[in-house]
Amino acid sequence: MELKDQILQTKERKKGFLKAMPESTRTQVDTYTKLDKISKNYWIPIACGVLLAVVGYLIACLSDKPGSWIANLIPAVLLVVGSVIAALYIKSMTNKAKKAIALGVPDYVEELNSINARLLGLEKAEKARVEAEKQEAKAKARAEAAQRDAELAMQKQQEAMQDAAKAAQNAKAAQESAPQPEEAPAAPTEE
Repeated sequence: MELKDQILQTKERKKGFLKAMPESTRTQVDTYTKLDKISKNYWIPIACGVLLAVVGYLIACLSDKPGSWIANLIPAVLLVVGSVIAALYIKSMTNKAKKAIALGVPDYVEELNSINARLLGLEKAEKARVEAEKQEAKAKARAEAAQRDAELAMQKQQEAMQDAAKAAQNAKAAQESAPQPEEAPAAPTEE
């Protein structure tokens, strides 16, 4: 069975699983899912705090008198520290809430986590398969280009050899058809 079919089946299984549970349990599981997403994205407040601190620091440094960069650095550092503390607090609170929900409906949470883990694994495998196909197509295209280049080079080499052979034949024919200089008689020597 193809990975795409397995992914679709797993998604359908997840939908069926969520529909089959009682309404109160579904609400708890939905809350658990949302808290899990928030817990995994705890770094977003940190990134926003750092970005705001850098922008604020640059604006303050450009608008203030020169030499007050240390005074402008203090609020920026406090903003970064505050965003880190807030992010860690959010992560801690969401983890505690997730644990409380998991204790309330453990079977449903375990099943949901196993379905999500299988879905994630299948999606990663599909992504790897697609990437491998792309790499294979690129390699095939490179091989075909190399083959064409080799054939072109061989053709040029053969043409060069033929031209060299023709030039040698022309030189030999020119040499044979040129009149040979006759030897001059030796000059008499006086004794």
